[in-house]
Amino acid sequence: MDERLQNAAMEGDVEALFSILEEDPNVLERIDQVSFVTTPLHTAAREGKIHFAKEILNLKPSFARKRDHIGRSPLHLALEGKHQQKELSPRDLDLEEKYQELVTWLIKHDSEVVRVKAKGMVTPLHYAAQLDDESSVADFLYVCPLSIEDLTVKSETVVHVAVKNGRLKAFKVLLGWLRRFDKEEMLEWKDEEGNNPLHTAVSADQPEMVKLLIGYLKVNIKNSKGLTALDVFYLRQYQGLVDAAVGNILLAAKAKTASQLILPSLRDSKKTLLAEYFYGGLTCPGKILKRFSLGYRRVDQVPLEVRNVLLVVAILIATATYQAALSPPGGYWQDDGNLQPAANNTGISNTTSTIFNTEQHAAGEMIRQSFGQFQFLIYNSLAFFTSVCFISTLVAGLPFYIISILMTSLMEVSYFFSILENIRHSGSFFRRFFILFMFVCFLATYFIPLLFAGQHLELTRHGRRKNLRMGSFEQPKMGNQL
Repeated sequence: MDERLQNAAMEGDVEALFSILEEDPNVLERIDQVSFVTTPLHTAAREGKIHFAKEILNLKPSFARKRDHIGRSPLHLALEGKHQQKELSPRDLDLEEKYQELVTWLIKHDSEVVRVKAKGMVTPLHYAAQLDDESSVADFLYVCPLSIEDLTVKSETVVHVAVKNGRLKAFKVLLGWLRRFDKEEMLEWKDEEGNNPLHTAVSADQPEMVKLLIGYLKVNIKNSKGLTALDVFYLRQYQGLVDAAVGNILLAAKAKTASQLILPSLRDSKKTLLAEYFYGGLTCPGKILKRFSLGYRRVDQVPLEVRNVLLVVAILIATATYQAALSPPGGYWQDDGNLQPAANNTGISNTTSTIFNTEQHAAGEMIRQSFGQFQFLIYNSLAFFTSVCFISTLVAGLPFYIISILMTSLMEVSYFFSILENIRHSGSFFRRFFILFMFVCFLATYFIPLLFAGQHLELTRHGRRKNLRMGSFEQPKMGNQL
């Protein structure tokens, strides 16, 4: 890089920057063509020169995701500068605010910079947790929630990093975020040695973290070495590396060693290897899904464009069939009265009266009470409930999924009562049959979604999540996202 540009970045001299650009307009473009380089933005971020950094970011937005020779982004260096300044001059609040402003500016410019991986695949979120910078941890999770899923080269989550380094404030922020956004399952993720955060907290002698984690994790889970948290404690205590307080917390939570676990073979038998799971035969739900050509497909793996088209079709069918149920062929009687069947209506009238009582009618009752109307209600209801089932399947896993299911369920209930109101004066046999039919359809609506959910849980339990949790190895795409 141009030495004058480097000096200008270190001094925060904006005028010198534009003088250099006037002499050499392509200087920034040449820097951008280098894969790993210390850009002027890196230098300005490290030195806390926020005005210079803003000018560079405005001129060359792609510098925000550039990495130097050890993979650090400008955000990494801004965090590093903030931490070093706090250690050297803890009372210099103005300089600390400048670094914080720079961090905020960078993530506001492009939230994906939170996921740029440095050496060891350490993201700025990992680094902020390692430094116990709880405000930056909270900001990063707010602007880029998916960054919580990134792992280091040792398959450590950001929770592992905070626990391993004894960073209690950052750990509490992370735990609170996982709790509020229903992501507690990530606490079960294990590093390359098979340790979950509880094993790590015991090994790092962090009694308060152990106490908090026990509320979310099973205390007797084993790591890849077959050790429970209590085994890890006894091993570390023998080495003189942990305090007895950790052991007291574990024992109070009824923790056991691996040798004390009752019937370990029966427990382990429920967790067969993924290869053995595929080697075995299909379960009953698997056979049903295969019959419908669904197999092991995941709804969230369907392209978004395809899901949108299918949702539109399903919603149109649900709307049409719901409206048809409210406006049946022939309409409704407008007043109460009696029907006097014609003298020559012998065969048809007798057949119809066995299903519907056609000698009397009431206001709001369907006019055409016939076997054809009975078929219309059956097929219309099947189409309606099938489309609702399809909608429930397609929205699985999306935000506010539970609310979507609740709304569709309420719509089904209203459909159910509207049909009952239409046939309230029908024959008792038909009414009982249709109530049973509607109830079965209502239950069947959630049959396929439940099979999908059960299949996913079964596959996850046999190793799918272990494979998925290896983290995202891809870097965010370059480009300006302002």
